[in-house]
Amino acid sequence: MSAPRVAIACPGVGLVQRGFERLFRDLFDEMRRDLSMTLFKGGGPRTADEIALPFLARGGRAIRYLPIHRLMRRTPMHAECLTFALALLPHLRDGRYDIVHVIDPPLARLLFHLRRALKLRFRLLYTEGTAMPPRDYPPCDVLHQISAATLAEAVAGGQTARAMRLVPCGYRPDHFHTRLGRAELRAKHGIPSDRFVILSVAALNRGHKRTHHLIDEVARLPGAPLLWLDGSLDHGDPDLPDYARARLGDRVRVTHVRSSEVGELYALADVMPHAATFEAFGLALVEAAGAGLPVVTHDAPHFRWLLPNPDCWIDMTAPGALAQLLETMMHDPAERQRRVMSDHVRANYAWSTLRPSYAALYRDIAA
Repeated sequence: MSAPRVAIACPGVGLVQRGFERLFRDLFDEMRRDLSMTLFKGGGPRTADEIALPFLARGGRAIRYLPIHRLMRRTPMHAECLTFALALLPHLRDGRYDIVHVIDPPLARLLFHLRRALKLRFRLLYTEGTAMPPRDYPPCDVLHQISAATLAEAVAGGQTARAMRLVPCGYRPDHFHTRLGRAELRAKHGIPSDRFVILSVAALNRGHKRTHHLIDEVARLPGAPLLWLDGSLDHGDPDLPDYARARLGDRVRVTHVRSSEVGELYALADVMPHAATFEAFGLALVEAAGAGLPVVTHDAPHFRWLLPNPDCWIDMTAPGALAQLLETMMHDPAERQRRVMSDHVRANYAWSTLRPSYAALYRDIAA
């Protein structure tokens, strides 16, 4: 059987540096070695197998002057996916691709219905990367789950198990290797060698990432630990940086570094707590853990599956629980070491491990 022809379509690739946009970027780069892959993206240079489509990006200038989402009575993301789908259609004619792989729910829904209306020939693969309720899943031919917990939830919610596949997200350990040692990195970033650094690499918002809870918990700590918040406000609450500074003063730093620099933050920090009570996957957690940074998560089914170490789980909804644990970790290196999960993460989530599973996923769908 010839290798399946796969189109990966994601409007955020080339425009957004983290999140599932980067997952799809990495997926394309990894799988193009073995399969016939084309990446349809939102920005960046065009090559033989990478095509940037013209569309209205949700955060772009054009949509401010042409707010078609208001006519649709939907969000800017829906307008983004609609215009991206229309630009993609000419490339899907004549059965050019066996599989179209998407991760944006509105784009999946649009392509499913456009395929039927225009009698296009491809199999639609949707990766569930939003942790939405199963009843809200967009229609597709195969649903790719990235967590065993969400797969179980979907089956319990009435989804057909045989129409879903479980393959976790992959990450590249080498992308987070740093040339400089810990002492050199701390000197570079102006952090004393003995200061306890609590890192968060996540979007700055209250609803999902619960950044406010992390800020409030660090405010309970004695001494002068540094909370380093590194994340985007694209899906965030713009007042959170000011809130953090009001609560913590010079004990907080707020940045949004390039993806190529995130490895430095993992290497200089002492711990990365994640205050969210749910995740579709948690790629930053995996990256941090893979780099050897101790991690702490909410005690919930997905996180138990992702990082199967009870020492890493606490009730993130209990006021003071995280602060108590962080204070213990501040003074006891052994407590930090108990929450290091690098061996598990590298063995289960490195792309070198997962590449054959993704190749099998594509071949199975195209068969």
